[in-house]
Amino acid sequence: MSVELGNKTAHIGISTWVYFWRPLTEVLREIAKAGYSYIEIWGDKAHFDPTVFPNVSSLKRLLKELHLQPYSLHAPFTYVNIASLDEEYRKHSIRVIKKSIELCAKLGGKIVSIHPHSNQMFPDLKDYPQMVHRIEESIQELTFFARRFAVRIAVENVPYLGGWDFGSKISNLVKLIEKIDSDELGLCLDTGHIFIGRKNVDLSRNVLDCGKNLIALHIQDTDGEGDRHWLPGEGIIDWSKFSRDLKSINYQGIFMLEVSGSQKWTGRNVNNVLPGGLTVARKMLE
Repeated sequence: MSVELGNKTAHIGISTWVYFWRPLTEVLREIAKAGYSYIEIWGDKAHFDPTVFPNVSSLKRLLKELHLQPYSLHAPFTYVNIASLDEEYRKHSIRVIKKSIELCAKLGGKIVSIHPHSNQMFPDLKDYPQMVHRIEESIQELTFFARRFAVRIAVENVPYLGGWDFGSKISNLVKLIEKIDSDELGLCLDTGHIFIGRKNVDLSRNVLDCGKNLIALHIQDTDGEGDRHWLPGEGIIDWSKFSRDLKSINYQGIFMLEVSGSQKWTGRNVNNVLPGGLTVARKMLE
């Protein structure tokens, strides 16, 4: 499914995280049945864990059968941390993400989304500069590796859950990306994470600050209090303004929904989450 975004065609996709507790093959069939063409594969333990040698060939056959294009893969983040001061753990984290890059390329994907650090960290203030250096060093190594596979790295803004807030600020990530200055590197903007733990958030300003560095999106709505992963229109985000901002920066990537099909997670009726996602995305991008 595609719609016009400015003078470009914006394609609508969805993350398999929508049903993260179900087998990946089932989720892919549901997504294809709903009419999607593009997907982001959830690369953590639930769907496509790079540490357990997933069967790439059978997955490629299924994707071809379902006419689904695996545009991106979300690298694991619950058990990796490229900002870690424990060098052995940091190197292990890099190896896991490198495996994600390889798998993404084998599937024909274009982008691997990563987190710059664990979602919740409470380091000593004196360690902040060294941790930023570790992130920079790790991403430089990952982008150099990704170049071999024609894959790009998209650094996602993480939710602010207390403690260190480096990766939750778009301004920090933009500076990091511009310092590394690699064609294989860009930003993934999670529209819900921006609001978590913050007051008076200006999403528009954040989109504009991303500018040409924005290469991926995780689209979700929120009440500003938690990581809700609601469909657009169910929370506080002004999606008309958001769409205009995307046009103004000439965003040319996939309009990737990262919404939840879990009533327990969302506190909402989610029976219509897949077709509903397509409907609202089309309206937003008209």
